[in-house]
Amino acid sequence: MSSSAAGKTGRDRAGAAPRVGRPPSVTVPQIVAAALELGLDNFSLKQIADHLGVGLATLYRHVGTRDELLRLASFELMLRRQAPATESAHWSEVALQYAETLLQSFLAEPQLITELQRGRLGPHAEVDLLEKFLGVITRHGFSIDDGVRLFHAIGTLVVGTATGMAGHRASEASGESWKLETRRVLGARDDDELPLVRRAYPQFIEPGIAQWQFTIRNLLAGVAASRGETLPAELSPKPAADRAVSIKRKSRPAG
Repeated sequence: MSSSAAGKTGRDRAGAAPRVGRPPSVTVPQIVAAALELGLDNFSLKQIADHLGVGLATLYRHVGTRDELLRLASFELMLRRQAPATESAHWSEVALQYAETLLQSFLAEPQLITELQRGRLGPHAEVDLLEKFLGVITRHGFSIDDGVRLFHAIGTLVVGTATGMAGHRASEASGESWKLETRRVLGARDDDELPLVRRAYPQFIEPGIAQWQFTIRNLLAGVAASRGETLPAELSPKPAADRAVSIKRKSRPAG
């Protein structure tokens, strides 16, 4: 940036003098990159404009609202984190890689889940992800229809898992452990109540990575079976270890 341009930018930010002449150019990718750099939870359009050294009016020529920019940044984030699959990988490795990348994107930016729930995540990112996914999976003998069904099945599982994991992380961060509260609920019930839930505790209350991997691999095993195949041994479902504990009702005074 030249000294004269820098001087103009400084005067604009200070509000001392209006910008004259042609405004500096800025592109949507630059705006999105700035939003990702500042963080999707905290940025404002004014911060983005200051970060890029442009006025708000310039920014508004490319993005109408903060929500619109958030959607664009969210799409870019998912696309950026979608790692390329190798040609030699088994189709289940391709699918698992896609699923894990998508899950990590949601967990890294929980705001994506909120935007999805509000109906603000449109098809912009999905069509690019689907095109990339189909481009790889169809080379492994999947029809386009079967590839789309697998794509949607993975997406549904990822969104549900990410929502549960993000919720549990938030409860832990706020000091209101869902696991502890569940234990208290079970302890307050009679010992013969909820016998199956007691046997499932704490596995059902901890939607962690181990359970996620077991679930996604079960899905892929089912797809493989429908194709007359079996998964590679290293991708076969491995259940989490049984960690069931006994939760007894607190004794009550005789009355």
